[in-house]
Amino acid sequence: MIPYAARALIAAHLTDELDVHPHLATLTTAALADRLAADGWHITSTPPARPVAPRAREAGRTRRGLARRLLPRRTRTNGDATS
Repeated sequence: MIPYAARALIAAHLTDELDVHPHLATLTTAALADRLAADGWHITSTPPARPVAPRAREAGRTRRGLARRLLPRRTRTNGDATS
C-alpha cells in the first residue's frame, strides 16, 4: 500500500520533471502503485522497526530485578507471638 501523500508526490514529480499532464500523472502513479502492490512491494510512511539485541531487551528487566532486591523488605510479624 502506498500512502496517498506518496502517490501525490510521485504524480507531482512526474508532472514537473517529465512535463506529463497532471491527470495522466495521477493515473500512471495509481497504475504503478497497483502493479508494485501486486508484486509484493509495500511503501509505508512508518520506518521499519530496528532489530533489538537480546541483551538490550534484558537490561530493563535486570534493572527492575536489581531494584527489587535492593529495596528494604518488610518482615512479617507473627500475631501469636505477642499474646
